[in-house]
Amino acid sequence: MFQEHVTRAHFVDAGLKFSSVSNQLEELLVKPLRAVRDSFSPCVVVLDALDECKENDATSIILASLSRHVDALAPLKFLVTSRPERKISQGFQLPGLQLATQRLNLHEVKLDVVGQDIELYLKDHLNIKEEPCGPGGGWPAAGDIRALTDLSSGLFIFAATAVRFIHDPNYSDPRGQLARLLESSVVQGSSPYRYLDQLYMQVLTSTFPDISDDLSRRLRNILGTVALLQYPLHLADIEQLLGLRPGTVRDTTLHLGSVLVLPNDDNQMIRLIHPSFFDFLTDAARCSDQRFAVDSETLHGSLARACLDAMKGLKRDICEIGYPSKLNNEVPDLSERIARYIPPHLKYASRSWAYHLSRCRVHDVPMELLRELCYKSLLHWMEVCSLLGELRGALLALDAASQLVSVRIY
Repeated sequence: MFQEHVTRAHFVDAGLKFSSVSNQLEELLVKPLRAVRDSFSPCVVVLDALDECKENDATSIILASLSRHVDALAPLKFLVTSRPERKISQGFQLPGLQLATQRLNLHEVKLDVVGQDIELYLKDHLNIKEEPCGPGGGWPAAGDIRALTDLSSGLFIFAATAVRFIHDPNYSDPRGQLARLLESSVVQGSSPYRYLDQLYMQVLTSTFPDISDDLSRRLRNILGTVALLQYPLHLADIEQLLGLRPGTVRDTTLHLGSVLVLPNDDNQMIRLIHPSFFDFLTDAARCSDQRFAVDSETLHGSLARACLDAMKGLKRDICEIGYPSKLNNEVPDLSERIARYIPPHLKYASRSWAYHLSRCRVHDVPMELLRELCYKSLLHWMEVCSLLGELRGALLALDAASQLVSVRIY
């Protein structure tokens, strides 16, 4: 019954997917729930890692919409996970959410409770055996497990990264990797991330002990790109977007399995295992080695330039439909044509150039490429946005670019 009401809402208002989040919540959840409330079983909706929304206002819009409709969403319950970013904490102070939510701060859970869970995790993932193994006894020793648990300081991401570092198949030396990790465990400072930062630095310096300037630039460019993309891309598509030769991303990041999900197939997504790694790379106070430090504003400028460069490949009637007066819904094989004629890196560039442009330094704005887009490719870009169902995004992109250019000129 619920599905029928949602389907009907889409049928009645074909433009619903372009409407505000609040309106979508009302039409696709609140009203269907109201219609079937007596027969709808209790259900939990999980919004995981809310802090990883890439758009600046996305989290505020989501929380404001939930606040507006929270009383009408029963019997649904929402489980929202996030790092404690200021704008998200403020969102939960909205009148509707403040009274309707319960908060659990994981960093307030007693360290000994978290430590027990981390110790169990380490024993399981390091394949601890109860019986002694050989003349030297079992491995790792119980003391090593306790030392790793203490180093974790209540952070599961430390334990998970440590396990991947120790069992990294590129080294095939778990005993040596564990010894290196424990030998470098003396750090200064009171930051709660000091041991995690040291672990990330250990991963990088072990992988690139004598990194050249050229490799350093390429590594920072690739790691930063993977983290800053508005949405993930395949390895091959990242190479096309950045103008790299095939295989460059894999060759550069091959030994970073402790911090990266590197797929076996170049036509699969590459991503950071945890956003804390990028937090480390982009914070000069935490990543003190400039060979690995990433300047996110500079990199956003490079990605904006890469997107605008890619969009030079736009042309009139890119999907070869042949009839400009046809509506999109009148082209029966439109999705197949889009897949055939608009490669993923060009889709990304068309959707995301303004996103990166708005996050770079004003003096890094590629004015010559913006002029070329306006004078040569603007209508072709609008056509692609229409085909992709992104016309609203196109208007927002033009507005953002206009504001940035105004600052640059005046």
